[in-house]
This record gives sequence, structure tokens and C-alpha cells, in this order.
Amino acid sequence: MPSATLLGQAFLSGLFLGGLYGLLGLGLSLSWGYLRLINLAHFAFAFLAAYLTYQLTGVMGVNIVLTIVLIAPLFFALGLLMQLLFARFAVGEFASLLVTFGFTVIVEAFIQWMWTADLRRLQLPSSHASIGVGPLFVPVVEGLMFLVCVALSLGVWAWMHFTYVGKALRASAEDPSIASAFGIDHRRLALVLSGVAMVWRRMPMLSRWSRASLA
Repeated sequence: MPSATLLGQAFLSGLFLGGLYGLLGLGLSLSWGYLRLINLAHFAFAFLAAYLTYQLTGVMGVNIVLTIVLIAPLFFALGLLMQLLFARFAVGEFASLLVTFGFTVIVEAFIQWMWTADLRRLQLPSSHASIGVGPLFVPVVEGLMFLVCVALSLGVWAWMHFTYVGKALRASAEDPSIASAFGIDHRRLALVLSGVAMVWRRMPMLSRWSRASLA
């Protein structure tokens, strides 16, 4: 029978990992729920962000903050480009399965070609720091990651419920034609949301920059 300390430590690990996966799923739910696009490339782009973070910070020695500044706009622009392609060729909900599956294959092939299948680990000085709380040890990086996940999730919820853009997105998702009749530009909002969702795909992987173990 495992001890209470072991169970508590396992609970903390599951809680922190669950926050990471929850934030990762948030980007997918934004595009699926409001754009009606099933993006199978969601996780492939998340891993691409992790590898880019490893390359810039771990190999080239770029500061992690500068890495965020460089990669976030890049993925936002990538999200805009994907949405423009979907709109140009009228890709529907089910057709998006095939299209994004193709993107997944391309991204995974690029990752394999660029970084091979060898284990990649990004280590920084704060990787193994922890705080003792009674008999438990709370890893500093994982704890901060969980707080970031909670803050970003609450921020998205508040953005969708209390801002004009969020309310317009919800209205467009319910009935695009009626929303357009009230002056809501559904296409422009779709571009913004696609870019935000693409940035969200890379945030969970970047939030684990200090312990990234990439295979």
C-alpha cells in the first residue's frame, strides 16, 4: 500500500500535468468550437513549438523571454495563413480532418528530418528547484507552469464573456448570418481567433521549457 506522502506527490504531479494538457486542449477547443474546424495538426504544431524552443534556447543560447517574443508572432502568422487557406478553398468541418492530417504528416516529417528521433532535453539552472511543503516537494517550474495555465485559462474565459470580440465570436459561432446582419465581421474574427489558437498550441510546450524531453 503506497504511503500518504507518495500519494500526495503523485497527486501533485497529476495536477500539474493536467493543467498542461488542459491548456493544450484549450487552443484546440477554440478552433473547433468557434471556427468549426477539426485541427488534427494541433499537437504536431505544439511539438514543433517545443523543438523550436529547444533549438533557440538550448542550442543557440537565446534567452527564454526572447524566444517567446520571436516564436509567438510566428505562430500567430501561421494561424492566420492556415485560416486564409481554409477560407479560400471553403474547407468545411469534415474536410478539415483530411487537410490538417496532411499538415500533421508534413510537420512530423520536418521534425524528424531536422532533429531526428533522438532524445532532446532542455536543461536550465532552475530545472530541478523545488519547495518543501510538509513532507511534499513542489517543483518550482511545474508549480509556475500550473499557475500560468490557470491564469491563461481564466483570461480566455473572461475574454470570451466580457469583451466585444469574445461576444462577437460567440454570436458568430451560434449563427454567422444573424451576426453578420448586426455588423459582425465573421471572417476577420476567424482570422484573429485562428492566430490566437495557434499561439495557444505552443504555450503549453513552451511552459515546460526547463524540463522539455523531446523524442
